[in-house]
This record gives sequence, structure tokens and C-alpha cells, in this order.
Amino acid sequence: MGAFWFVELGVLILFLQAFKPGFSEESKCLPGFNSEMYIFKVERNHLRSGRSLGKVVFDDCTSRTSFLFHSEDSRFKVDGDGTLKLKRGLTLHNGHKEFYVSTQSKGKKITVPVRVLHEARHGHHHNHHEMTTQPKPGESLSLPVLNFPKSSGGLKRRKRDWVIPPINFPENDRGPFPKNMVKIKSSNDKEVKIQYSITGTGADLPPVGLFTVDKNSGILYVTQPLDRERKDQYILLAHAVAVGAGIAEYPMEIIVKVIDMNDNKPVFTQDPFTGTVPEASKPGDEVMQVTATDADEEGSANSDVRYTILSQEPPLPSPNMFVINPVTGGIRVNAPGLDREKFTKYTLAIQAADMEGNGLTSFGKAIITVTDSNDNAPQFVMPSYTVSVPENKVDALVVKMPVTDGDEPHSSAWATTYKIVDGDPQGLFSVCTGPSKLEGTIMTVKPGESLSLPVLNFPKSSGGLKRRKRDWVIPPINFPENGRGPFPKNMVKIKSSNDKEVKIQYSITGTGADLPPVGLFTVDKNSGILYVTQSLDREKKDQYILLAHAVAVGAGSAEDPMEIIVKVIDMNDNKPVFTQDPFTGTVPEASKPGDEVMQVTATDADEEGSANSDVRYTILSQEPPLPSPNMFVINPVTGGIRIKAPGLNREKIPKYTLAIQAADMEGNGLTSFGKAIITVTDSNDNPSYTVSVSDIKVDLTDGDDPHSSTCSTTYKIVDGDTQGLFSGSTGPSKLEGIITTAKPLDFEKNNKYTLLVTVQNEVPFAISLSTSTATVVVNVEDVNEAPVFTPVEKIIRKPEDLPVDSDLVLYTATDPDTARNQKVIYKIRNDPAGWLSINKDTGLIKVKSLMDRESTFVQDNKYSVIVLGIDNDEIPATGTGTLIIELEDVNDNAPTIDESVIRVCNKESSPQLLSVTDKDSAGFAAPYTVQLQGSSHSSWTARMNDTKTGIILTLKTVLDSGDYMVVLRVSDNQGLHHESTIQASVCDCKGADVQCTDEAVTGFGPLAFWEF
Repeated sequence: MGAFWFVELGVLILFLQAFKPGFSEESKCLPGFNSEMYIFKVERNHLRSGRSLGKVVFDDCTSRTSFLFHSEDSRFKVDGDGTLKLKRGLTLHNGHKEFYVSTQSKGKKITVPVRVLHEARHGHHHNHHEMTTQPKPGESLSLPVLNFPKSSGGLKRRKRDWVIPPINFPENDRGPFPKNMVKIKSSNDKEVKIQYSITGTGADLPPVGLFTVDKNSGILYVTQPLDRERKDQYILLAHAVAVGAGIAEYPMEIIVKVIDMNDNKPVFTQDPFTGTVPEASKPGDEVMQVTATDADEEGSANSDVRYTILSQEPPLPSPNMFVINPVTGGIRVNAPGLDREKFTKYTLAIQAADMEGNGLTSFGKAIITVTDSNDNAPQFVMPSYTVSVPENKVDALVVKMPVTDGDEPHSSAWATTYKIVDGDPQGLFSVCTGPSKLEGTIMTVKPGESLSLPVLNFPKSSGGLKRRKRDWVIPPINFPENGRGPFPKNMVKIKSSNDKEVKIQYSITGTGADLPPVGLFTVDKNSGILYVTQSLDREKKDQYILLAHAVAVGAGSAEDPMEIIVKVIDMNDNKPVFTQDPFTGTVPEASKPGDEVMQVTATDADEEGSANSDVRYTILSQEPPLPSPNMFVINPVTGGIRIKAPGLNREKIPKYTLAIQAADMEGNGLTSFGKAIITVTDSNDNPSYTVSVSDIKVDLTDGDDPHSSTCSTTYKIVDGDTQGLFSGSTGPSKLEGIITTAKPLDFEKNNKYTLLVTVQNEVPFAISLSTSTATVVVNVEDVNEAPVFTPVEKIIRKPEDLPVDSDLVLYTATDPDTARNQKVIYKIRNDPAGWLSINKDTGLIKVKSLMDRESTFVQDNKYSVIVLGIDNDEIPATGTGTLIIELEDVNDNAPTIDESVIRVCNKESSPQLLSVTDKDSAGFAAPYTVQLQGSSHSSWTARMNDTKTGIILTLKTVLDSGDYMVVLRVSDNQGLHHESTIQASVCDCKGADVQCTDEAVTGFGPLAFWEF
């Protein structure tokens, strides 16, 4: 059958109702095309102008055989008999082209889709390169059939009490399209002619035309591949109508279920995954979980993902230190031997594969950091506290509770965190770690006056229920981010002091209410309780400003709106992030303890200035640990790394790698890990000194080993160049300094510079030595500079109908050579249309000839002119400016008719569609109106089409054969009009098939009939 057909029962036999006696007396014809879709097949992608592709057939229930058809694509035209032709050449870039053809019948527009499809023939070598086909009944002998139910009551509507099993069709089918799916059949198709149609999503609702049906055969087609991830099923209604009877079957529901194909790889939800494991963990302990999603059908093998560890780095002390649950992605410890002092980090290569591990695969990483273990529990200094707190006070200090901990000071195992586990069901208190890290601080987060919901009262006024302005501000409502619900969650109660006298209804407006994100906050209109509907995220938005409204029902008067500020309280939900990894730095081998080496930095997205973003730095390990394991120390606040111990020796250990930890909550919160790589460099014990100075080259000598870094020199300008106009570099010999200009020098600003230059080796001195200097005097030579237009590109906006000699703009340039006292004259270099002139002395630009926005010299309503400014030096310098005129459209072009000649029959003449063009913009063009001029009224009718952009001209009386001149006046929407003359060749024929003999048309010699 050419496709996978998964029809549950193969062929569904349903019975159609029998005919109702006497239905022919109630017959009613339905005008329409004889097919739901026309497909015209051609053998080549490039089609020539004039090619006939086939016919569309329309029946309006009369004896007419000629109609006025309209093609949505202007490259095609349809003759009155339905013949589809190409008006101009066309290339089918994608192998096909779709468009619509329509006609009018009984005041209604009837449309049918048309597809031109490239389909090469094989085994034919003659000159016919195009063929046309339509979907035909009987294309597949094994096509499943859906029969309408049969009833003994005749041909009438009735409701079914059963459901058709769905038609299963696979996604991503490769065609060719259209592809038949099933055949719809009425059991009465032998007694009367039945026409079939379908409606629903994918038929006449978007995506329109995805499914079509041959109205005569009932074959249901799909026109392009389906995608289950976009839509997994379509519900269609099939209709069967007896032609001429006007009575239809009850619509039959058809469900097309899209069968999932495995066309989506698993996607890891993050990469890499990061986790930590205490070094004291035992085999079987859970470490972390990796997860991947698959867009294929949920619950099917196509989305059933399995996980595998491919490799472990380093593979020590065992290559299988970890094991992964293939179904959940949970990673556990598999072998003993975790040792943070030896291996601080493991990197696992992870594979996710669908089809239960045998399908499409994706790859990711899991990075597991081994952390120090904690074997001493913190202990409160006092087991209980009794304190007093004033009512209604938020952020009030309740108590500070010191603790002791026997773990290593300032380590993560030593720092403490606190949690209220009982006695606070309403969340009135919060607890956090104090600055010492061994102290818990309890604060109030909600007013403690009452166990009920906090109340915000509108201000009371002695004047009754009326608006008034408040002179005070409601304190913000503090609400924590990342709340777990359940949602909606109440926050506060809004209350009007007049709610006892009248019924009050409440509402809120503002960001999060009726402005995006809409519906984040809601209010119960009767009780005034304010709710939040989902968790908040401070990193997305840290506060919301709402306006609360209280309205008396039936009174028409409201309270003055009350501003409510919801402040999102930061939770520590963001780890520090190192600004780079690894950090790199250098240190001379002769450095002493205390010398600064480098700095590492990390950022934290939590609230700035809070403990949640207060980052502390720690060196976790040093590799190699020689000659001391603590050669370096880090400033925990700034991240500055300094030398701690002597013994640096580049010849023995040229490089150190430090494992760095960054932790928020002042070092006791979330952690991140990075590296700092420090290279030990050679030291220098020989100074350099100046030998001579020539021009702006500095020659010198050095007593260090030639061609070593301690002999090579670097140069620095230490005085006389505050603006950075010069730069110093080392010459090829390594003992020569070269000074060059880094920025343009301006003679008019400064014509002389005195520079002081120092020289040093590429590496610092190992001992205290004096630095050699040289003085360089730079004299600036004056050169003639071009005048400068301000701005370089000037944009003005003017109407296109400015009179000749009108002033446009003054466009001038200044001469930077102020000392030369030169004069600037102006010329127009490039004026493509010759519209402008310029005063050579003042730069005033005027209109020389009328401008035209519709000219070919104007692009996107803009006309560009190049203006020159030339000074009067002996060797003149020229500056360039660009003037861009944005031309405003005026109604200076009347609409015209594109066609000048038409041919029509003198009997039952088909209407002629004439195209109208207006060079003006949309504001001065359509809708158009048309009027026949002179005596043309007696023989012709002219009206605008539905879009008011084309003219339908019709011969209404029988004329003798010959040429007639029809004069039409077409006006735009502003009344500007133009009279166009159409030469109408009237031939002795009938309908749309215009057959003119040369004798019939030219029988009157040069004489033509003017319709005045």
C-alpha cells in the first residue's frame, strides 16, 4: 500500500441509512468544484509561459459552462472553461507549488486548493514534458474502507451511539504526497451520486489542507508528513451528501492518531552535572542523579532512557569507584577508597540511550567533588532561651544562640547552619548563621500579633466612602523565593473600613496581576485575601508593585487605590561561579613570603550585600606539595594569593596547581571549585643602562647572559605622554627601543612633546638596581587636513513636492587647520537625479528641479547626495559629507489601468479583470473607484472587485464585431483620477472561449468604435 496502515479492525463496515421516499421532490443542488483538491503533475521543475496544466471543473447547478475564475497566485490564470495556464515562466524550487483558485456563485466565494507537483516520468523520450492528474478513486485496491452506518429509516440524519476506532498513521512519512489513508463510503452510493467532504483541524481549520478528500471517490489523503511532537492526533468529521437530494448522512467522526517514530535523541537536562561526595562515604551511598529527557511519546520505548557510565577520570584507586542506576540515573559509591587529599575530583563520562538503552544516544559529564568529612556535631552553649519580642514588628532580633564545634576551624565541617524544626507552624520566624559562623540568630519575618492572616486596611476617611489621597506608605510584604506551595498561597488580607456598611469587592492591578507575568498574584474579590499562584524567583524580579482597589457594590464609588509592594526575600539558591577556570599567574623564583602572586574571583547571583552572596576563598590542595604543602596562602575575602613559605626554585618545580574552593554564606554555604596554575619564572641579577640616543631609537647594553630573558629589554614612557599618544616597543636586536605614534597627533593642539623613557629587562631585577632613562623630543610637522562635515551623514525629511528654488538645508564643514585661516568652498559630487544645487560659499542646498519620491533614484523613500567641502590650500584637501533626504509622499500620481487591450465575445461575454496601479504609497492609493465615461455606459458595466484594487469590466449588450474604445476614469482614495482607454476587440462568439477571426476584428479597416 506504500505506507504503514495501522487501522485497528482493518476495514470498518458501517451501514448508511436507506433513502427516504420522495426525497427527489425536495432536491437541492449544491454549487461547487468537482474535487476537494486538484493536483497537476509535471515532469520538469521549470515551466514555460503559456503552458496548459489541466482543468478545474465547477458546477453552479445551471447549464453554464464558463465562469470567471481567480487565481491567488498571479503567475497562473484560469480561463472561463477552467483551463489552468501559466502567465509567465515558473521554477518549482521545492518540487511543488500550492495556491487557491476561486469563483463566485450565488453571492458566495467558493475556493479549491491547487497543487502543481514535479514528478519525473521514466521510459518516455518524446517532447511532452508535462502531465496533469487528480486524485482518482480506486488508486489502491487494498485501501481500508469506512462505511457510514446503515439505517432502515431512509436517507436522513441520525446520531450514532458508537465510536470509530482511530486510524493510526506514522509520523515522518517520506511520501510521495498526497498519500491515501482510507476510503469513506456510503452504502447508498449505487442508488445516487454521493459527494464527500471533511471538516475539522487539518481540513478546513489550521493547519488547513493537511488532510483532503476526493469528493467523488471518498478517498482520504494526507498531503505532507505528520509530526507527533507537534500534534499527536487530529479529529475530523466526514460528510456524505446525496447530489440533488439536499439531505446528508449524519457526520462521521474520524480520529487520525499519529504513531510515534524514534526521531528524537535524549537530551541531558544539564551538562556537566556536578555533585559532591564526602570522603567517608561507603559503597552504596547515593552521590547525585543525572537526568535526560526525550521528546518522543511518553511511556513508549522511544522515550525510555537508560544511563551508562562510559569512563572515570582518574581511574584510581579503582576504575569503578561509582555505579549508575540505568533507569533513574542515580549515581552511587561502588568501591571504598575515596581520599580527598589524593583525589579531589572525579569526572564521569555518561551515556543516555533511548529504546531501553538500545536506541539513539547522547553524551554528557558528571563531575563529582570529594569533600572533607564531618565527625563532630555542633553543640548549643545553652539548651534553652526565654526572650520577649514586641508585637507587630518585622525583622526584630529575637535571640542569638552561640554553639561550639570540634571540627577544624573555618572548614565547611566546622561552619554551622540552623533550622527551626518545631513551634513555628505559621513561619513567623527565621533563623540564620551569625558572622562568627558559630552563632544562630533568630529574627521575626511576619507580625506576631495574631495567628490569623495579616491585614492591610485602606485608610479611613471621615467623609464617607470617597476617594482621597494617602500621605503614608504601606510597608512592603516580604515573601521568600522558591516557595514549594501548595499554591495558590495566601499572603495578606486587604480590608476596607467600610465593609460593614456596604458590600465591598476587591481587585488588584499591576505587574504580576493584569500585567505580565499575568496571574502571578490574585485576590479573592469578596474576602480580599491576596494570593501568590506560583513560586517567586528573586534573581528574575526582586519586587512587585501592585495597586489594591476596593469598590462598593452598586455605589459606583471606590477607595483611593492602595499601593502594595511585594518584596521577594532572597534564598541561597545560587552557587558561586568562578570568573574563569583555570586562573593563571606567574611568580619569580626569588619572591619572598608575603609577595602578591595573583587573584581569583567568583560571582554569586544571590542578593548583593547579603550573606547569600558573600563569597570566601580556600586553597584545598597544592600540587606538587613540595618543598612545603603550603607554599601559598589565599586571602579568604579578596581571593588574593600570596607566597607563604620560601623555597621557590624554577629549575626544580616550574609550576604549581592549586585547587581552589569558593563558598557563599561567608564560606559556609554553597561551594564551587576551580584551579589556579602558577608558573615559577627565572630571576635577574644584572642591570641595564643607556649608551646613546638617536632620533626616537634608544640603543643600550646589558650585562646579563645574551639572548636570555634577563638580557632582553622592555621600554616604558613614564612622563610627557598623558594622553597615550605614543607607544614604546623593543627592536629586533632586543637592545633597542622604538617609539611610535599610537594616536594621530594634532599640530593645532600641540606641536612639541618631551618624553621621558625608562628601560628594564623583561624580568624584574633580583636585587635593588637603578633604572636608566632617556629624553626624547618630538616636533610635530603641520600638514593640510581635509574639511570635516558635521555630521558626516545628515538626514532631513522633506515633502517631495517642494517648489523649485526652495531652501532644503545648510550643510557646512569646518577646516581643522585653524592656523592656516583657509576658506572652504562647496560642491555637489553625486546628485543622481540632478534635483539639487548648492551655494559654493555658504553650503546652502536648494531645490533645482522638482523631486519625485516614485523616481528610480529613490530607495526606501530616501534620496542620497554626496557633498564636497574643499579648502583653498596650494594642494587642496577635500572632505566628504552625505545628505540623505527622506521624501514624504504626496498624492501626485493618479491610478492607471495596466491592460490596454482586451478580447471578448459579443454574446454571454465573460467579465474581464483589469489591474490598477498607483505609484503613490498606500495612503494615497486603494481603495479605488471607477466610472465609465461617455457612451460606454450603454454597452459596458464596470465595478471594483472585492478588494477595491481591480476592475471587473463586462460587456452587457450584444455588439457587432470590431474594435471599441472604452474610456474608464479610475480615482484613488483622495479623488485624484486618470482616464484610461481600453481597446476592446469584440468577436462574434459566445462565453469565455473567445474566438476571433482576423476578418471579424479588422473588418472595419482602421476604423474603431469609440464608446463616448
